[in-house]
Amino acid sequence: MNDLTGWMRTFITVADAASFSRAAARLELPQSTVSRQVGALERHLGAALLKRTTRSIALTSEGLAYYEAALRALAAIDEAEAAVGLHGALGGQVRLTAPLTLAQSRVIAMLANFQRVQPRIEIDLRVSDHALNLVSDNLDFAIRVGAIGDSRSIARRIGVARRVMVAAPAYLEEYGSPHRPADLAAHNCLSYSLLASGNKWALGSEPPVEVSGTFRADSPDALRAAALAGIGIAVNARWLFEDDLASGRLIEVLPDHPPADMPIHLVMPAGRYIAARVRALADHLIAAFAADPLLRSP
Repeated sequence: MNDLTGWMRTFITVADAASFSRAAARLELPQSTVSRQVGALERHLGAALLKRTTRSIALTSEGLAYYEAALRALAAIDEAEAAVGLHGALGGQVRLTAPLTLAQSRVIAMLANFQRVQPRIEIDLRVSDHALNLVSDNLDFAIRVGAIGDSRSIARRIGVARRVMVAAPAYLEEYGSPHRPADLAAHNCLSYSLLASGNKWALGSEPPVEVSGTFRADSPDALRAAALAGIGIAVNARWLFEDDLASGRLIEVLPDHPPADMPIHLVMPAGRYIAARVRALADHLIAAFAADPLLRSP
């Protein structure tokens, strides 16, 4: 790697981290070395790339233009090296985010299979049920369940979340089993607070049913725990409950009226050059989702 390429990578890391100290930690370099490399790049270009204050740094207008061009240039270098097999395999870091239960039940195993083929690629997985910002959180892509509201992103549908309604045997023994969607009005229904549709459950071809209950949570794991504790009836992705359904700890409710599926998308920031390592991981996940009977689109 020549000096200019190294300076570019250091500058991009500083800009992404918005901090010389955090960039130094990511690069495993002394902070003085990071500062010196950015200064050398600015002298080479004859322009100030960063606005420095005692508390923060920000990109200048020249810095922003150079940042975007440098990203494309470095990604092109990575891809060119990969095309001729330089160093034997792709390398570098890919940063992505996925919902907690999907990551635990499926995605982490997919990532492990990928790293067996591409051992030089480092994966930084941010697990969150909240939609992280791809740009400010410095992510290459996200796997998201549900509707995509950000028109500034590029989204590709890669699968579906098949959902199921469940309850504990003890709950159904005490309160009875609903026989049609309208019966849910008499039951304690557990709410997932991050669901855009709120307390309206779409079941099969029936009109959405308004439900109510005494428990809500922003975590699918918390809903599962509440259902297992016999608090009420829960709806969420089948992968969350598959072991409990197989063991009989939970029972499917209204199987003839399954909750509507939710789309799963792979989302990338618009306008960003896609590095070969990022494309390789995205393609791997797309193929893995297509091969999973519980995830693939009809």
